[in-house]
Amino acid sequence: MEYKNVLFDLGGVLIDLNVQRAIRTFSALLASPVDHVGHPQTISELVTAEGLMGGHTSQLIDRYQVGEISTDAFIHAIQQQCHPGTTYQQVVDAWYVMLDGMRDEKSALLQSLAERGKHIYVLSNINELHVEWTLKNCPALKTAKRLFFSNEIGISKPDPRCYELVLRETGINPAETVYVDDLPANIEAGRAFGFQCLHVVDDTWMKQL
Repeated sequence: MEYKNVLFDLGGVLIDLNVQRAIRTFSALLASPVDHVGHPQTISELVTAEGLMGGHTSQLIDRYQVGEISTDAFIHAIQQQCHPGTTYQQVVDAWYVMLDGMRDEKSALLQSLAERGKHIYVLSNINELHVEWTLKNCPALKTAKRLFFSNEIGISKPDPRCYELVLRETGINPAETVYVDDLPANIEAGRAFGFQCLHVVDDTWMKQL
């Protein structure tokens, strides 16, 4: 595989996620608990497993990750559906529990890629709170030349405008770029732009790079 650039997703690729832990945590807080796969048992679809993974099944999460609503509005919206007495900070803490961080081998991979002269970029569907956590806890991301966060650019994958923006602002050639993502819809969108794509289903992608 010949390439000059790598365009990474974050959650589920560079950053490990524990969605089931998040579902359990929110289930304990919400007045109408979610089921084992994160489906609320009421019409209020606030937190779903697919939504947490970027699957666009939670309108609230979708709006938050493109910056349409503030962190305060997002947290308060969830708080209103929680058991009486649930605090703002409890909801914030619950929102963080899905993030397991970046393993040492992934940090080492980023450093190795940079030392080999590869240009690293990130395109992530993410939100303000998770951006703050990520920048604080994942110093290896300093190897990236650019970070494109959905809450800052106002659009989320697999919207083609995300990829158009990356290409326009970086000037990279998609044919010389490996795009690494864990969601099939995003991989399909990347292929449409001519990226070399690695669909993450386990850790074998690291050896391929």
